Amino acid sequence: MSVNQIEIPENVEVTIEGNKITVKGENGEIQRTLQSSAIDIQKKDNKLTLQSTTDRKKHRAELGTFTSHIQNMIKGSQENFEYVLKVVYSHFPIKMEVKQNKLYIKNFLGEKNPRVVELIGEKTEVEISDDEVIVRGPNKEAVAQTAAKIQEGTKIKGKDPRVFQDGMYVISRG
Repeated sequence: MSVNQIEIPENVEVTIEGNKITVKGENGEIQRTLQSSAIDIQKKDNKLTLQSTTDRKKHRAELGTFTSHIQNMIKGSQENFEYVLKVVYSHFPIKMEVKQNKLYIKNFLGEKNPRVVELIGEKTEVEISDDEVIVRGPNKEAVAQTAAKIQEGTKIKGKDPRVFQDGMYVISRG
């Protein structure tokens, strides 16, 4: 049986109700459901103990995944995760704006209709400058998925990618 332990910082509060884990910190509250029949999560004082009931390879991998998810939740409750995307264009200047939890990418390759990317997560924010887009938030998964959707939303189809290199590309994961 494998065991992992996670130290809980003083300014962070962790509650476990069945499969649902809630982490509260200075930066907000993050909830997640971690469900497994082979992983047991216990809280004692200032430590979380994750233990697999068997020593099978699959369950050891699940244990590591759950440990990483909880560590990211604790880190996100204290500070924001940040992804930086570079805006690249050579043909038409790209204009962007955020409205109601959606990013509108206008004039991409001279298209008349804007491309729309929906932001994932309640607290995910997008900051726009001339040649960079910064995605921030307490939930690492939501920030990463939003950055990936923005990059995917500016994918060029039907043209030679060596000539048309316009788009938004992730350059930094903080």
